Amino acid sequence: MSCPVKVPPMDDCTEKQQPLDAAVIIVENEAEPVREEKSGTAAHVYLDTCPVCQLNFHSREPKLLPCLHSFCKKCLPSPSRNLAMPEPPNSQVDSATKPLNVIRCPVCRQECMEVDVMDNVFVKDSVEAPSSTVERTVQLCMTCDDNTEAAAFCVDCVEYLCATCVEAHQRVKFTKDHTIRQKTEIPQEVHGVSTQRPMFCDIHKQEPLKLFCETCDLLTCRDCQLVKHKDHNYQFLEDAYKNHKQHMETMTHQLQEKRKLIEEVSDSINNGLLLVDQNRTSIHNEIKKSICSLILEINKKGKMLVSQLEAVTKDHESVLRKQQEDIGYLSRHLDHVISFTKWATARNGGMALLYCKRLILFQIGNLLQAKCSVSFVPQSTVRFQCRASYWASNVDLGKT
Repeated sequence: MSCPVKVPPMDDCTEKQQPLDAAVIIVENEAEPVREEKSGTAAHVYLDTCPVCQLNFHSREPKLLPCLHSFCKKCLPSPSRNLAMPEPPNSQVDSATKPLNVIRCPVCRQECMEVDVMDNVFVKDSVEAPSSTVERTVQLCMTCDDNTEAAAFCVDCVEYLCATCVEAHQRVKFTKDHTIRQKTEIPQEVHGVSTQRPMFCDIHKQEPLKLFCETCDLLTCRDCQLVKHKDHNYQFLEDAYKNHKQHMETMTHQLQEKRKLIEEVSDSINNGLLLVDQNRTSIHNEIKKSICSLILEINKKGKMLVSQLEAVTKDHESVLRKQQEDIGYLSRHLDHVISFTKWATARNGGMALLYCKRLILFQIGNLLQAKCSVSFVPQSTVRFQCRASYWASNVDLGKT
């Protein structure tokens, strides 16, 4: 598992300004992006449902992007552009460059390499399969696609099986020695553990991934650890899960502390906008009072001053509104990463967490490095000086 690649910006498109020193370049999407809901409930739904089709991820091959947003395989956005990456010197490819597809998340608009998209194992193999109207109450077979009610449970595979799959399970060479129990004999605590299927090694197909190589930061099977990862530091899944879960919880707490700082900056921006509006209103009223007793020419001069006031405050207001937009984006993405990490660390079993650990820590690290301070909010106050005694001879309404 490699670290997600940072995607360079497009040269032929207008780039959106990078919000608060974020690590990934954000480019304005041509299509209308999926709007993130601000409520905590709606944000949590996006962890279990596709933000495009609004359907539950069950049996829809959910994919997880490096930004920690998930989509059904069918709803995964198409590549927005290609990058030409240099080939190694000894490469057999004739061309000097090899194109890599870049996709853009419809929710947060972060760009990533298509090769960095992975399966969302948190929800991919969940046994919870709600229908569109009524929640299922019958445990279904986890091996076949016939939606048949499960009759037994394989202790080794941690899977519910129907009667037909039990017979097939006991005939296959690799599974005939597995321990099969009737569904009624399964202890209550097994139900919580069995919500996630084991993952098997890509090389040794019959070997489950039971170890975590700390040196390579990968899930491994027993045979791989003894051969390919020989002399590497490793842990059993349960121990690695506990250690890394605690580390992620600690870093999530740091994100929550930074969330407080972001709220302070957001409040400061809102207060700045309020002061700009109050200051503008106050000066505008003074100008209006000054020109009420003057002749038409002086009234025209007053209107000119109002226009100058709008021009002076517009730039300041634009800067604050841009900062408000950037801090709002960072706030929403930070809320999503906190919510996703809490959701990931709260689920049973450490396989999914360890599988996606690098992506989660990648996003947490980017957010922790993002610059955010109240001191960057510009402060400015416009004043109006009234010189009534000078107006009579010079028709000068003052200046802003």
